[in-house]
Amino acid sequence: MGDQADQKAEILIVDDSKVIRKAATKMLGDGYVIHEAVDGRDGWQQIQQNASISVVFTDMQMPEMNGMELLDSIRSADDERIAGLPVIMITGQGDTEETKQQVFEAGATDFIAKPFSSIDLLTRAKSYAQLNAKVVELEKQTGHDKLTGLFNANSFEEQGDKALSFASRHGVSISAVYLEIDGFQDIFLSHGKSVATQIIIAVAKRFEAVLRTEDVAARIGVSKYALLLPLTSHTHAKIVVDRVRAAINKLVFDTGKEKIRIVLAAGLASPEAREGMQFSEIMDQADDTLKRALGKAGDKIASYVEAQPKQEADETGANLERELQQAFKLILEGNYFKIERSHLKPLVERLTPFMEYVENQDDIIDEFSE
Repeated sequence: MGDQADQKAEILIVDDSKVIRKAATKMLGDGYVIHEAVDGRDGWQQIQQNASISVVFTDMQMPEMNGMELLDSIRSADDERIAGLPVIMITGQGDTEETKQQVFEAGATDFIAKPFSSIDLLTRAKSYAQLNAKVVELEKQTGHDKLTGLFNANSFEEQGDKALSFASRHGVSISAVYLEIDGFQDIFLSHGKSVATQIIIAVAKRFEAVLRTEDVAARIGVSKYALLLPLTSHTHAKIVVDRVRAAINKLVFDTGKEKIRIVLAAGLASPEAREGMQFSEIMDQADDTLKRALGKAGDKIASYVEAQPKQEADETGANLERELQQAFKLILEGNYFKIERSHLKPLVERLTPFMEYVENQDDIIDEFSE
């Protein structure tokens, strides 16, 4: 609790003037983590990518995307965290009272006039950072993302903590997956909010259609999702992820002018559950692998196990193969009861994909039935 209370709030300063950005950073730097954006477009990207930003100060006049356009993007965002951000507009000396009224009507939380003093800046930063923290805490308590109906990030971590506790006690597998719509930022900017919203909702519905009952799906960012796969090894989790991506990558949205195809990147983590492990560690692993997947040129999927040292991975694979060869030999001899208990788990994991394949071959099933 103490660490949370001492954690600095994060503030975004959006202004095309380097002098203004540096002045604001100097005034606020001791008490806050400051992020700088050179224009509205840059600011909008940072807001979507950084869920820790709690207050936005933005100039009115900027190239690419001005302050009013940035404000409109924030207030019309589907992500409630973004839509509710406090936005303080930085106005110039030439801005009239009518302009300031328009700012408020557009949804600005407050405004501050140039040249601003440190006390003006600090007062607004403190007030709105505290307000935003309270709002975020209330939203966490609801448990679900209102746009998609999936779990939100807070509830996802709670479910993960329970699943990991069970996995640690009983020595069973657990996997987590982070997924993101590749190129979503370009889709939003090119086709607008309506199309972007349809895509977000459609992807969420596909999760419901293809996931198992015990799996948990969450929306944890604008176009970012997470899956919790209890009692699922890496081998089996890869099958689930492939099935999910195949279903979602088939989605095509016709805007009337062009067709948009969805590509879903995935980062998969299936660590060995151990006592004292936190689910947040697995989430970090999945997030890191998702970043690697997004950076790939080909198939956009990566696994945490791929990050292990090569020698360690080779030794693990060799040991597994020897265990399976021995187990298969005993099965063929009819001595399956002699299989060591420690060999059962890797054996079942290796056979599960084959059994799923057989179940999907109707002609083979018909032969067995005759």
